[in-house]
Formats: sequence, structure tokens, C-alpha cells
Amino acid sequence: MKKKKILILVIAILVVIGIIIAITKIIGDKKNKEQLLSKIYNNLNTNQTYLFEMEQNEDNKTIMAKKDNKTVIDQKTKDNHTTTLVKDNNTYLVLHDRQEYYVYEQNNVEQSILTDGLKEVIDKPFTKGSEKIIGKKYDYEEYNGSTIFMISNSLNIDDSQVKTRFYFDKDDNLVYIKTIYGENNELLKINLKQEVDDSLFEIPENYAEN
Repeated sequence: MKKKKILILVIAILVVIGIIIAITKIIGDKKNKEQLLSKIYNNLNTNQTYLFEMEQNEDNKTIMAKKDNKTVIDQKTKDNHTTTLVKDNNTYLVLHDRQEYYVYEQNNVEQSILTDGLKEVIDKPFTKGSEKIIGKKYDYEEYNGSTIFMISNSLNIDDSQVKTRFYFDKDDNLVYIKTIYGENNELLKINLKQEVDDSLFEIPENYAEN
């Protein structure tokens, strides 16, 4: 009788272990199929208020920010600083080095440049992997055929040969983007916020209209 109870206990334990393994596999399979970049896109597209900063190094930074019907693309390089501002259905090109700006009336083509670009990417097939960036391991999603996050001139580049990797931390936050073309690659550090300072959408008062 005692042996029978032990056998029943052992079988029960094995059944529980089997259930745990099955559940773990289901969760793992679900996570492998989950498209994290799609979550980022949906969040940005729904909230319509965000600040998306891309930094290649201290001399090369780009900020794309949106709040309601206002959009700003601020680009800084070692030799240049320009801002494209879209608001009131107009586009303003601000040249900070010259402290002047141009107005293009009834032009808002870059109103949703970031979300439009991400939508183009997430519609493509992707693979998953992991890689160390500056000594820390991150999971990534890799997409083929997009140059939207490429900093260097991409006019003569075959898009089909370009790969873009989006790296996520343990909380599924987007932290790096790497564009790979042949033996070359560009790595961007990403800072994504849901709050935007209104001053980003203002032209300095001392700047002259050209």
C-alpha cells in the first residue's frame, strides 16, 4: 500500500513538471513570435506625443518629436545644426548657424515621418536574435530592405542589401538601432520619451525670416 502511494505521488509530480514545461514552452513560443517593434509603433501612433532621440556620437544627434499637430526634426552634426518644424499646416526650415529660417506654407509632408517610417519597417518579415552592445546583451529584431535609420548618404545603396536591427532591453524598451550594409554598420543609441517640452516647437525670437 505504501509503495502504491509513493508511485501515485511520483506520477503526480511528473504530471506537474510536464504541465510546467508545456506552459513554459507556450510562453517562450509566444514571445518568439511577438513583434516588439510593432508595440513601439502602436504606442507612438496612438499617443501622438513623443520624443525620439537618436545619437550616433556626441557630434551627431537627431531628435524627432511630435505633440498633437506639431512635429519637429532637429539634426545636429559637428558642422551643422538645422531644425525642420511642422505646425499650423506650414513647414519651417531653421538654420541655427545663420540664425534665420524659411517658411513653406501649406506644407506638412513630414508631419508623421517617424511613424510612417516604422510602419514601413514592421510590415516586412523579421528574424530574432541577441547580441552584445557595449558589453551588455540585448535581444533584437532584424528587418531587411530599409534605409530610414541610415545616417550616411543612401542614394546609391541597394535597399535589398540593407539590414536594420532594433535592440530591446529586458523591459522591451527600444535602446539601439543598427543599420548594416555589407561590412559597414551604423549604431544609434535611442532615447524614447512620452513627454515633450513645448519649447522644442518654437523658433527663437531673434531669428530672422528669410
